Amino acid sequence: MKLIHTADWHLGNMMHDIDRTKETESFLAWLKSEIERVGAQTLVIAGDVFDVVSPTVIARKMYFRFLASLLATKCSNIVIVGGNHDSGVLLDAPADLLDALNIKVVGSINGRKVEDLVVELKDGDGNVIGICCAVPFMRDLELEHFYKNDKKDSGDSSESESASDDDLLKRLYADVYRYAVELRGDRKIPIIATGHLYANGLSGRDSTLAEADSAMDNGVREVVGTLGNVDISVFPTGFDYVALGHIHYATNVAGSSKVWYSGSPFVMGFDEANYKRRVFAVDVESGAEPVLEQIEVEKSVRYEQFKGDLATLRKKLRDLDKELMANPMETYVDLLLTTGEFVDLSAAFAAEELSKRFVVKRHRLSRDILKKGVSGIDDAVVSTKQYTDKDYFRMLIAKNMGKKLESESEAKEVETVYNKFIDLFNEAIVKAHENA
Repeated sequence: MKLIHTADWHLGNMMHDIDRTKETESFLAWLKSEIERVGAQTLVIAGDVFDVVSPTVIARKMYFRFLASLLATKCSNIVIVGGNHDSGVLLDAPADLLDALNIKVVGSINGRKVEDLVVELKDGDGNVIGICCAVPFMRDLELEHFYKNDKKDSGDSSESESASDDDLLKRLYADVYRYAVELRGDRKIPIIATGHLYANGLSGRDSTLAEADSAMDNGVREVVGTLGNVDISVFPTGFDYVALGHIHYATNVAGSSKVWYSGSPFVMGFDEANYKRRVFAVDVESGAEPVLEQIEVEKSVRYEQFKGDLATLRKKLRDLDKELMANPMETYVDLLLTTGEFVDLSAAFAAEELSKRFVVKRHRLSRDILKKGVSGIDDAVVSTKQYTDKDYFRMLIAKNMGKKLESESEAKEVETVYNKFIDLFNEAIVKAHENA
């Protein structure tokens, strides 16, 4: 079975107020052409289809138009699971209609049973070519309720010891795999699974993104949600491939050839600007090692992050202008002054920013320079392009916790609290949708 694995589209994302509609349309058209080129029979989208739980009308139209466009291809199966940014209710709303088109959507596990998460994959002639265990992002409470309800349905009234969230997650993957094996019978067809979570033992990350973590401005949002730091042992070894979402760069888990994150096809933060975006084409057979092709996403918008002193940044902007004169492309830039004196960056780069070939979306000063200009505090806003609303929220949390964001360990504590706030906020929005 040939499949395409992708995730973390974040449709409707407006990074630094950039309208990304044309960029998204370009990607979707390119993805359709790649699906046709490789002859994919299945498309798996492993969560975070949308950027927010209440996406714009434009984002929803792009989603449905893309799904409809695949009906004319040989891709006879589409499996979509919800991520932590998605509203499970919104994704599941048209599920009955999409099911009729062989598009399986599992927005959340709420109201479902184990067998509802397992779907047969068929070719154009209706022959079963594989089985997918479509597991979406799950908050701890959702997973606990899932097994409480399962216990009630089975008539089991015994009081068993409470299981940890890791144990429940492992139990869920074991249960869906067991059901998939029963469904497969003696047919030699592969069993794949999905997930939207943060796993331990990631590999293939470069130093640029490692630095971005410490700066807490990477857009990766790795540990959003409470199902974090999942061990690879959660996934039964019998799975022939596990398609994961939630991490925005392509990587496998614990060196496994079967458990992969495809990463996001879009730059989700300027610190990711130089990292290649990919989708995976995967050949999967029962009991065999998957054959994986990492396909680099065709770029339609350019993002650059430049770091250095004033002279270096000026030169990089002028060189960029020359490049774009020869090869025009919509381009956005982030500037970080790392050495030198405290200056007004808007004024310092006024001449360079007269160029119509690129747009500087943000000016930043390193903390060392900020301390030179503003005595007694660690951070200062010297430009309206300095920080995002999320940065301000993190600063507020850090202040109330008495933590310093420049300390890596304390920054992680702040990020944990920040993620919990985001989780609570998203849950409140989902409940509001459910009660509307």
